[in-house]
Order: sequence, then structure tokens, then C-alpha cells
Amino acid sequence: MMKHKTLFFTLIIALFPVVLNAQQRFRAGIIAGVTASQINGDNSAGYNKPGLVAGFRVVSRIGERTDGSVELLFAQRGAQSELVRDNFNPNNFALTLNYIEVPVQWHYKDWLIEGDNESEDYYRVAFDLGLSYARFFSSRFRGEPNGIEVVSKDYLKKNDISLVLGANVFFTQHLGITLRYVRSLGAMYNPKDWNPAPIANSWIGHCLYLQGVYLF
Repeated sequence: MMKHKTLFFTLIIALFPVVLNAQQRFRAGIIAGVTASQINGDNSAGYNKPGLVAGFRVVSRIGERTDGSVELLFAQRGAQSELVRDNFNPNNFALTLNYIEVPVQWHYKDWLIEGDNESEDYYRVAFDLGLSYARFFSSRFRGEPNGIEVVSKDYLKKNDISLVLGANVFFTQHLGITLRYVRSLGAMYNPKDWNPAPIANSWIGHCLYLQGVYLF
């Protein structure tokens, strides 16, 4: 029994630096915010479609000023003819597209804020670059039935790869905000894939995300 206890405590002592290093290298957090979206090809213009975004972020320290991160998000994209709906306009519509999204990003940090000790130091700003995989799972359409509703129900691609560009401002070690631009690299709907095609124009999505971030 004594040998087992000795072995147990020896393993604890040996693993403690590894655990401590992992805590210093990895951080996790929560994300919540809003989106503003548009779709090229739907005969509307402007980031008129509001939505929600929420999820989790895991950050790994790569270097003194660089991090890598992976997120798991619920994100609403889509399009809307006007930001303020005009009930007298028969062409008004609002299309909400729901996605599960996994952004993978590289972060470059700047503007070091020094705390009372080294463990309280943090960087005020960070710039992001990455790619995001999103899986489309449902849609909601509001307005008079038209080709846009038809496409959103049966013709959209389930998988989307997007370019991600962003900037972060942190007010403390834990709390910050992120402004992110997300653009699909391929068409979310391509009329060449269908014969007959319900709409002649291909669709490419653009989104802005404004997110609050809390890192533990």
C-alpha cells in the first residue's frame, strides 16, 4: 500500500508542471453577439439581415504575440430586402439561414498592458485571419412566396467554407469584443448545378459579426 501511495504522489509531482504549462498555454471562453448579413445575387443590397451568434472558443498560445483558436458557433446568416420592413412593399422579404460554424483562426496580438505581476499581463488588441467551415441546417422565410424562398428550402449547399478576417479589443484579461468579416469562398447556390434552376443568379454570402468574448 505504501508503495502505491509513493508511486501516486510521485506521478502527481511529475505531472504538475505539465498541467501548469497546459493551463498557461490553453484558454477557453464563451461568445455571444449579433450578425448582419447579405447575399450577392438575391436582388437586394446592404447588410440588412440581423441575426444572432453564440458559442465557445478555445485558444492556444503559439508565441509571445500569436495565438491559434478554434470555435464552435451557432450563427444566423441570410438576407433582407430592407433593414426596416415596409409592410406596403410587396417585394419585401427576410431570409434567415441557420448554421453550425467552426472557425479556425490565427491571431496576432499588440499593445501590451502590464499588470501587477506577469500573470496579469495581456494584449489589448488582436488581429485575426482564418477559415471557417459552416453546416447549414435550417431556414426561415418571411414575405410573399418567390424564387428566393424556393432556393432557401431545397437548393442551398449544406457545406460552406468562408474566409474570416477580424479584430479584437480586450478591456481586461478576460473580457473583450470582436468585429469579424465572413465571406463565403464558393457559391452557396449555383444555378449551374440545377436544370431547371429556380433563379439564374448564383448566391455568395457576406456577414459581419459583432461578438462579446469572455475568456476564463
